[in-house]
Amino acid sequence: MLAKYLAKARENTLPTAATCIDNPFDLEEATRSSPYHMAIDQKLTGGLIDILRSNKELFQGKAKGFDMEKALLAKSIHGFEKAVSIVS
Repeated sequence: MLAKYLAKARENTLPTAATCIDNPFDLEEATRSSPYHMAIDQKLTGGLIDILRSNKELFQGKAKGFDMEKALLAKSIHGFEKAVSIVS
């Protein structure tokens, strides 16, 4: 609900950034079930890599628990998610 609000309100909100944890949207399934699944997968992966690259300093360090280089070289949503997902 908060993510939807922030997406709609955009510049009219106080927060400058937010993240969704345990988002019910399954990126892998979304990219598999579309007739354009390969193009969607590549676009989403490229977008996530761009976001990660733009904010690299926030995500660096072994203490963060994921493989930055592997994520930046990912060729699919599955590869990106595998590199950055942290299971606690």
